[in-house]
Amino acid sequence: MTKNISLSIATASKGRAAIAASIAVAFYTRFRLPEPSQITVAMGYGRLAGIDAPVNVDRGKFHFGFANPSGVARMAYLGRGSYKKKMALRAIGVFPSWDRLVFAVRADTGIHSIEEIKVKRFPLRVSTRMTGSLLSTLFIIDEVLKGYGFSLSDIKSWGGKIMRVSNPSSPERGHHLRSSEADAVFDEGLKSWGDLALESGMRFLPIRADVLKRLERLGFTSAPVTNKEFSGLKEPITTVDFSGWPLLCRSDLAPEFAYKMAEAIDSCHEQIPVDHFDRRPMTMRDFCQGSDGGPLTIPLHRGAKKYYERSGYL
Repeated sequence: MTKNISLSIATASKGRAAIAASIAVAFYTRFRLPEPSQITVAMGYGRLAGIDAPVNVDRGKFHFGFANPSGVARMAYLGRGSYKKKMALRAIGVFPSWDRLVFAVRADTGIHSIEEIKVKRFPLRVSTRMTGSLLSTLFIIDEVLKGYGFSLSDIKSWGGKIMRVSNPSSPERGHHLRSSEADAVFDEGLKSWGDLALESGMRFLPIRADVLKRLERLGFTSAPVTNKEFSGLKEPITTVDFSGWPLLCRSDLAPEFAYKMAEAIDSCHEQIPVDHFDRRPMTMRDFCQGSDGGPLTIPLHRGAKKYYERSGYL
């Protein structure tokens, strides 16, 4: 590196901010940067989060950014769903963050499938997320229900109620479940509310294969939820995989920067806070190949790939 450089990493959530800070420090301390150079970590919500995060990287506003979950990166790469065009994105790798988006309904409603909600025009009281154009969670919930031919608005028109919470682990969500104020929860962040939902008499509903295929075309993969993760679950289900925090960059990022970012992450990966379901630490093979904590859904940048190949991780 002979020229002055300025690299930027955009992040939104507290967990991803901790990762961004760790890798920025590792990059800064590992490589002798010419003066004056800088590495900037931009933290904030709004335009740094949700479905706009890949847009910021594609437009060159930031050199690196996180998508959440991995399906968002794939959707942007393909130019489908929320995105009007294909984006020139590549991955440095994907940080594990195990998650599923699940449709849970109280057993005493008599509902055994998502189809039955529409057939019975059941007035469910649903605990779900606050509205917001940048929230991938609500986009996928709407797409799943659309696959079955109804919407949250239809549930409300049948006499149901849509109760909004700011995030899956909010106190309101706990209250909705403990008080039986909610008949259903449609949300991601399953680790924060799944056990309580099962203890409160809810069942997790599987998503039909044709609906999952519809989501796959958008970029979202399917994944199981079993009693290995939730002991109170009587039967395994297949639902939407909401795992992974891929670190994105543009395909035309200078290969030396992608290579050195991969090297910097390797140097500190054992200290990076990640979120495998079983709490195991991240390995570099997890990061560059994907894992059950986060699938790799877009191609690696050629510079990063070169580092992993030389290091024996690929």
